[in-house]
Amino acid sequence: MAITPHDSTGTGPARPSLAVVLARVAECRDALATVHECVSLTGRDEVEELLTEIGRLLLMGEAAEVAIVSDAMTRGLPGSGPVALTATDWVAALSPRHTARTASTVVKLAEAVAPATVTRAAGPLAAGQPGEALGVAVLTGQASVAAATLAHAEMRRLAPDLQPDTLDTVWGVYADYACGGDPREIRAIRPELYARFGRPDRLDDRDERARAHRAFSTGTPDPVDGLTEYRLRLDPAGAAIIEAALDPLTKPVPGPDGEADTRSYVTRRADALLDLVSRAVRAGDTVPAQPGTQLSLVVKLADLQTSSGGGQPSGCGQAIGGVDAGRYLALATTRTLSCGADIAPIVVDDAGNPVLIGRTKRLFTRAQIRALHVRDGGCSYPRCSKPAGWTDAHHLKHWIDGGPTDLANAALLCSYHHHIVHTRRLAGHLTTKPPPGREKDCVATENGVDTDDGGAHPTRARVEWDLTPGSYDHAPPAHLTH
Repeated sequence: MAITPHDSTGTGPARPSLAVVLARVAECRDALATVHECVSLTGRDEVEELLTEIGRLLLMGEAAEVAIVSDAMTRGLPGSGPVALTATDWVAALSPRHTARTASTVVKLAEAVAPATVTRAAGPLAAGQPGEALGVAVLTGQASVAAATLAHAEMRRLAPDLQPDTLDTVWGVYADYACGGDPREIRAIRPELYARFGRPDRLDDRDERARAHRAFSTGTPDPVDGLTEYRLRLDPAGAAIIEAALDPLTKPVPGPDGEADTRSYVTRRADALLDLVSRAVRAGDTVPAQPGTQLSLVVKLADLQTSSGGGQPSGCGQAIGGVDAGRYLALATTRTLSCGADIAPIVVDDAGNPVLIGRTKRLFTRAQIRALHVRDGGCSYPRCSKPAGWTDAHHLKHWIDGGPTDLANAALLCSYHHHIVHTRRLAGHLTTKPPPGREKDCVATENGVDTDDGGAHPTRARVEWDLTPGSYDHAPPAHLTH
C-alpha cells in the first residue's frame, strides 16, 4: 500500500498521515512480539534501556487511546454505526485489552479532555479550562490514565472547598503528582492542599462537622478467635491528640537479654492504647484509685483445683454481664485480670451450682501503690524502662492462689510485661540481697565506707524474677509466701 505523508499547511514540521501512523504502530507491535526471543541475549544496559522505552511507549499508547476516544465521542462515532453503542461499549468492542469496566475509565478521562461542542461544554481538563495542566500531562504521555483519573477524582473532592484564585495552582500540583504516577502520593497530598489553599470558613466548618461525627463503636467480640473489633473515627484535633499520646509508647521494648521485640507495629499500638486507657481508669491524683476493669467470671471449682502441662490451670472462665457476656476466657487471662480488675469469680461445682462467691477486696490501696512507686521506681521486669505511672501492681503469689495483698507480695509491672509474666508463668520474689556485681559495695557499706554512686543502696529491697517459663509453678514456697 502506498503511503503518502500528510502535507502541513502550517509553519511547524509536517505531521504524518493516519496511514503512516498505523503502519508505524504495526511495526512497533511486531517488534514487541519478538522481545521474549531476544531479551535474554542482551546485556544489562540494553535491557534497562528497553524497559524504560517500553514504559514510555505504553504511556504514549494510553495518551493516544484517550485522544482517539475523545475525538470519536466529539464526532459521535460510537452511536453512528449499524448498532448504536455507548462510548464504553464501543471501546470495549474494538480494543482487545479492554472490558467494559476498564473502558469506562478511558471514556471518563476522554470526556474530561474533550473540547466544547455545540451541545456540550468543554471538559474540566480541556484546553482553556482550570485542569488543562492535567489534561496536557495525559495527552503528552507524561501521566498514566490511572494516575490522572485518581488525581482528577481527588481534585473534584477538593475543589469546592478551595479559594477560587488557587484553583490553577492546585490543578498544577495534581498534574505534577500524576506525572510521578504514585497513587499513595496523589492521595496523601490532598490534606496538605486543603490546609494551604482551603477556604478558612470551610476549614472551620469541616472541623466542626468532623468533631460532631466522632464515633467509637461498641466492641464486636468474636467467640472463636477471642478478638473484639472496634471502629474509631476522629476529627483532626482528636486524631492529633491520640497519635501524639501513642507515638512515644509504641517503640519496641527489648527482652531481658536484649532480644528484639517480637510484637508487630500495630500490636504495639494496641498495647499503647491499653496503657493509656488503663492509666486513665486507675488514675486518682497520680496513683490508682479504682479497679482497672469490672468483671464477673464464672469458674468451675475443679478447674481451679487441677492443673495440666507444668501446673498451668486447665479449663476456662465465662464472663457474665457487659459486652463480653458469654465470652470464654482462659484461666491464665483471668489471673492477669485479677491483678488490676474488680473481678468477682463465682465458683461453681460441676452441676453449675455456686459454691463460693469470690472475694473482691483484694486491690492494693493508694498508700500501698505509693510505696511501690518508691520501692520499685517503675516496671520491675529486667531491663524495662517504663516509669511507675505506667505500671500495675502485681501479686507475686497470685491473688487467685491465695496471695496476700501486701507490699511483700507485690511488684510493679507494665502491661506488656504483666502479660508476659502471666502467660509464661514466671515467678518473682522480694529480696534484699545485692544485685550481681554489687557484693563489694555491700561489704564496704557494712564496714562504714560510703559507696554511694547515685544508685540505690545495694541491700535495698527489690523484686527478682526467674525468667524460666513455668517457674511460678515450680517456685519454692518461700518465694511465694511472705
